[in-house]
Amino acid sequence: MLEFFLIVVVVILEYIMIKNFLSMNLKEYQGFSTRFFSSSSIDKISTNGIIFWIFISPLFSILGYICSLFLNSVFKTCHVSYNYLWTISLVFWIVIYLIILMLGRRKLVNHLFILIIAIASIVLDWYIARIAFTGDVNDILPDSSNTAFQFYLAIGLSLISIVQVIYERDNYILRRTRYVSEKIQKYLRKYKILYSLEGNLELLYLSLAILVLEDFERPKIFRIMENKLRAKTRNIAQNDSIDDVHSVFILVKQLQDLAFRSKENDKRKKLEFIIKEINCSNQYVSNVMELFNTISQLDNDFKIVEANKYSEK
Repeated sequence: MLEFFLIVVVVILEYIMIKNFLSMNLKEYQGFSTRFFSSSSIDKISTNGIIFWIFISPLFSILGYICSLFLNSVFKTCHVSYNYLWTISLVFWIVIYLIILMLGRRKLVNHLFILIIAIASIVLDWYIARIAFTGDVNDILPDSSNTAFQFYLAIGLSLISIVQVIYERDNYILRRTRYVSEKIQKYLRKYKILYSLEGNLELLYLSLAILVLEDFERPKIFRIMENKLRAKTRNIAQNDSIDDVHSVFILVKQLQDLAFRSKENDKRKKLEFIIKEINCSNQYVSNVMELFNTISQLDNDFKIVEANKYSEK
């Protein structure tokens, strides 16, 4: 029981450390401009980055092992076992994938990339635990005479190269564009009130951009919690509404009102004025405008608005 508790504590500490100090910054990922395992959308990932993700959980397992030895030494008991500390990697990667699912990022990540890194991390953790978690702290020190470990290390370096190629061959921009396309088609089929903006395609694209971004930042599971807590802003368009349909209705009316009030003649400035009235954050304006450009290009290329006009949910 104590070992299970130690595993949970170590995984929580590992996640907190990564989220706050290292590369997995979920807040930065909100803008569609960064990947889940990288601080940018570029098609490169460093070898050091891959090594980090493979080794981070085994390192925390070693820390958990040292902690268990320390506790047993202090209390002069063997109540804190270390037989299953290698499962820290397993639990960590399960939690990471659950986070991806909860945040609605499933279609935005390279699953093969995650799977290979997770398996490599878990196997490495298991191997270290098998040869080093013996009860003697000296056994976790490197042993130059261990040729088996050197052999596995060489395999690991080859694996890192394979993972790097998988990551760099992944077209994240295309993946993101497909994600946006699926989302706007879903909204057009579900919220027919959006077609009241059809006479002003720019407002229609803007409404879709706002919905994509708000839905992305507040996945359904969090919107359910917001409704339970009666948050000030809730539902898909993040306004004071009854449900998602009502939320979109309010957004449409708000956009029409703001467009009427705007004195700007320049189209881009007018759009930015409308967005700032909804959310004055510069990052929010930038994200919505980026999505607006993507959506307008998608509709120009594939006539998505017209194609979904008479589609059912």
